[in-house]
Amino acid sequence: MTDTKTTRIAALEREAEKLRKINAALMSRVERSTDQQLNAFSLFETAIALDQQVRDRTQQLKQALQSLEKTNGRLLQAKQQAEAASSLKSSVLVSVTHDLLQPLNAARLTLSALTEMATEPKSVALTDQIDRSLATLEDMLRTLLDISKLDAGVLRPEFGPVAIASLFEPLQQEFVATAAKRNLDFRIMPSSAVVRSDPLMLRRILQNLLANALRYTQRGTVLMGCRLKGDDICIEVHDTGPGIPEAQREAIFVEFQRGDAGAGDKAGIGLGLSIVRRFATCSAITSG
Repeated sequence: MTDTKTTRIAALEREAEKLRKINAALMSRVERSTDQQLNAFSLFETAIALDQQVRDRTQQLKQALQSLEKTNGRLLQAKQQAEAASSLKSSVLVSVTHDLLQPLNAARLTLSALTEMATEPKSVALTDQIDRSLATLEDMLRTLLDISKLDAGVLRPEFGPVAIASLFEPLQQEFVATAAKRNLDFRIMPSSAVVRSDPLMLRRILQNLLANALRYTQRGTVLMGCRLKGDDICIEVHDTGPGIPEAQREAIFVEFQRGDAGAGDKAGIGLGLSIVRRFATCSAITSG
């Protein structure tokens, strides 16, 4: 009897232990399921929050783009107005400058006739001074006319074969008197070379370079000639003037920038080298 009771107690204890294990496993499974549900809910809330942030940022970006488009529109309108105003200014300046050259040429012709009639030294000196002033004014007007034409887009290079001699000989005649008045040795070396360029622009470039060299050279020599460098032809102007300091070699090509001229030389308004750079940029020179 006692053995039977003991056996039943042992069986009940084993059953109870088994039930405890089953209960523990069920509780663990329930806990894991609860954690997963909580994690899923947390992820859901995070996704909702991120979605709202994305919507907010997208709206802000749209507003920024709209504002940028409006700003670009205003800038484009302002640019178009500025270009129209610049074109009008250039056109007016071209017309006015061209009209001013006509009475100036008439004044120089009249002065030339008056010079032939002048006999007294004082009268000759006075007419020479007036002629130099008129020549300076004419050069300034022609330079302004060139700049205005470039800005207005009406002056474009016309390329073709150009004989160097056809430029050198007239320039020699044009500047020989100026060099003689300044007691300078002025030479242009003859050349039979032919290049491809715009003849009017190339002549203007050389004219301005020679005028600058003669203006700033107080004594010595001004020389222009050609030099071969491989397949290229370089037209060079050399003088014994003071030169241009390295710090000013870029600024000197800016409009209305001048170097230090000699004593008593007030000619020029600082546009010659600006014209040289502009013409040289749009009228590349190649050997013919």
